[in-house]
Amino acid sequence: MSYDAQKVTYQEVTIFDRPALFTECRIDRATLPEDVYRYELRHGDEDWGEPRELARNLMVNFYGTVLTREPFQLPIDGWIPLENGSLSFQDGGCRTLAEFQEKYPASDKDVIDFYSVNEPALYALYFSRSEEQDKTVGCVGHLRGDFGSGKQFYTTWWPHQQDALNTPEFKADIDRTVNWLREQPGSPLRDFDSMKRYCNRYEQICAIKGALLPSCGFMAKTQRYVYMLRCTPVKGDYQFYIYCYQRKPFEKAQKEQQKNDRLAVKKRAEPER
Repeated sequence: MSYDAQKVTYQEVTIFDRPALFTECRIDRATLPEDVYRYELRHGDEDWGEPRELARNLMVNFYGTVLTREPFQLPIDGWIPLENGSLSFQDGGCRTLAEFQEKYPASDKDVIDFYSVNEPALYALYFSRSEEQDKTVGCVGHLRGDFGSGKQFYTTWWPHQQDALNTPEFKADIDRTVNWLREQPGSPLRDFDSMKRYCNRYEQICAIKGALLPSCGFMAKTQRYVYMLRCTPVKGDYQFYIYCYQRKPFEKAQKEQQKNDRLAVKKRAEPER
């Protein structure tokens, strides 16, 4: 069960010398303000009393949640190890999220978050659509590429909406994001073999239904943009497409789609009259 972040009582802590709030509850990410970041702590398999990892999300060995005002740049696997003293509990301090926000200023640090995606409602966003649909979700354009003989990196830019959203700010952001993905060990954009291994690892949760060739879908987010990465580790074809979106319209459209999907499920479950 996840709790509303505004209704939980916390303990103030430091994690990696960064001020944070701690709770043993799971916090619903949807209840957080935009300038507060949520991470979950994992305890060891045998020692439940000490956190061993800080991660974006956890399924097992959940130790607690920390909220911060400054985001962590996690590696592509989505977690970093904790050592003794990485988490330190403070006497007194903030007990509510509102107090924490008032005490500590928001951060302008822009990190890159990478996700394995398992949401059928997002499948269409890995492909080109109509200009009207592009406007709804803020589609900037897409990048098509391949690895050549396996280690090269060739790309072609395809504009959407007459390239009107392809601003200098966007160009700097996509360059930073793609370069980060290229540098990460084991990343699906590092080379062909890395992509194949990564897709094999996450095939069960990331396979894109309806794709002509076996493909997996991933997502990268920055403060202002969302990148939908479609990976097809098949030689002799294009091996990746990156569809680029402005984050605010993308997430607004995503929430509306999720709401419509919930209403549709509820309607199907209602008995006929």
